[in-house]
Amino acid sequence: YSLAPHGRTALLVGQNGSGKSTLVDALLTLLVQPGVRNYNVAAGAKKRERDERTYIRGACGRSSDDELGSVTDYLRPADKHYSVLLACFERADTGSAFTIAQVLQLTADGELDKTYAFCTGERSIAADLSGLQRDQRIAKQLIQRGFQATSKYSEYLPWIARCTHQRPKAM
Repeated sequence: YSLAPHGRTALLVGQNGSGKSTLVDALLTLLVQPGVRNYNVAAGAKKRERDERTYIRGACGRSSDDELGSVTDYLRPADKHYSVLLACFERADTGSAFTIAQVLQLTADGELDKTYAFCTGERSIAADLSGLQRDQRIAKQLIQRGFQATSKYSEYLPWIARCTHQRPKAM
């Protein structure tokens, strides 16, 4: 799905569980330093109810297991998929656009592997980030597709700050 408010206000409405908080969490993931942000705050969730791993695997509810009790249900296996978050921003004063993205995946041992990406101009997931190969270095593939890429938030934040003219602490 795509939302392009073109500098105007947008209102997102929907039933409980329709994904409104998930959209806010995606923006938080793109813009706020890991370890500082809390997910699903708008819905009054407990501090650690959701995390990047539950989003990557597609947590979609809970079920009961005779041996384990209450367990989280997932749409995807733990280590077979990657998730991409992407947002494009346009400066009203210059009309110049930039794109930020993150590719998130879980390794075979359950560790979070995150690649941050930045590119001037407008990009999309479908046209620019589909078909990434999990068995190859994601950063290398992103660079080949015209992005700057890193595994460090401390390198990613200055790319955003440079385009927005915000001080890093503003994020």
